[in-house]
Amino acid sequence: MNTTAHPPRELQRVITLLLVNLGLSTILALLFLVFHNALLDHQMAHLGLPAGADVEGVRAGLSAGLWSRVAGVVIIGIVYVFLLRRIREGRRRAYIRVLIISVVSLAGIAYLMTSGQYPVWVDVEQAIQAVVLIALLWAVTRPAVRAHFSSGRTPSAGGPVPGPATRR
Repeated sequence: MNTTAHPPRELQRVITLLLVNLGLSTILALLFLVFHNALLDHQMAHLGLPAGADVEGVRAGLSAGLWSRVAGVVIIGIVYVFLLRRIREGRRRAYIRVLIISVVSLAGIAYLMTSGQYPVWVDVEQAIQAVVLIALLWAVTRPAVRAHFSSGRTPSAGGPVPGPATRR
């Protein structure tokens, strides 16, 4: 944890991009609520179910998937409150979580966009969110931000722990 050193100004960019990402996720979740039936119709039309398939069962499963996306955004919003606080405190674990969130979210977006299960407007939103996540990944890996969360810092001194390169 880095509590005594001043956070680099680049850290504000990371926080802003996290909030933009959350905002985009929230907008998409709200659109999923508003256009729930239209999204289900789109998904059903693109499945190519065989004759005799349990259409209502498939539709119920797809509906549950849409609701889980909405619930996921609510959970992520709660997690972000704690994550942002820990990022501001300079906690290394929060920094690592931001890296993981960026990479996993990008992989999820890539899957969703290539799966073809959503209409084009969802893909457009996901592409915008991917750009934000790439910017977040870039921002969080800047040297000043990485140094701020360096594992070589001690909580009390805020400076590097003497290692082989500093002990002479």
